[in-house]
Amino acid sequence: MNTMPPIRTGLDERIKSVQQELKGYFQEAKHLYKEAINAFTKLDSEVYIEAKEARAKAREVNWDLTNDLLLILALNQPLMQDLRIIATYLRAVDTVERIIRHARDIARSDRSIDENADHLPEEIVKPVLEMHGYLNDLMEITVVCLTEGKEVPADEVRKAWKSTKDAHAKAIAALSTLQSDTMGGKASRLEVVNIVNRVDRSAYNIVRLNGMWHHALNNENIILD
Repeated sequence: MNTMPPIRTGLDERIKSVQQELKGYFQEAKHLYKEAINAFTKLDSEVYIEAKEARAKAREVNWDLTNDLLLILALNQPLMQDLRIIATYLRAVDTVERIIRHARDIARSDRSIDENADHLPEEIVKPVLEMHGYLNDLMEITVVCLTEGKEVPADEVRKAWKSTKDAHAKAIAALSTLQSDTMGGKASRLEVVNIVNRVDRSAYNIVRLNGMWHHALNNENIILD
């Protein structure tokens, strides 16, 4: 009995197209995050409008990329590894949208802080900038892995994640000792807490995505966080 080979109607080409779109999606998230963090350090509330518009656009990109990936499934009979990779791309699309949403939330907090504070203590600004730097490192690693089919550099991911957690701990420690009036009052203090936690959550989501990508390529779990 002859077995028909699996149907792969332009699968590789369609995957490459999704990879390029995903790369652009990540770049948009990185740009928006940078603007939101810069606004935090400079007490600039203007970036919120851009962030709000980018969030709306992200929903559309999410739908388009999701539909592209579902179309690949509908037109093909992908192998198990193909299925794991496509599932990871679906998670990646959702992860990037969450990161853009986090950037929007940070920008919204920026606006609130700007209304109440004249400046922010260096003890808060420095660890937030450090966290953002490590988040950028994680996103760079992830883009290369997902769009070029590379293996996850596990040690690099673990190191960046540990550094993120260390910077997060420094920010929380500073928040527990600084007086609220140094940040514009209790309301602004809560907004700073929100920013610190959003960056931490963004990094965590990226780390989990790397774990899923490793599983997609190797069919084995890996602990990165």
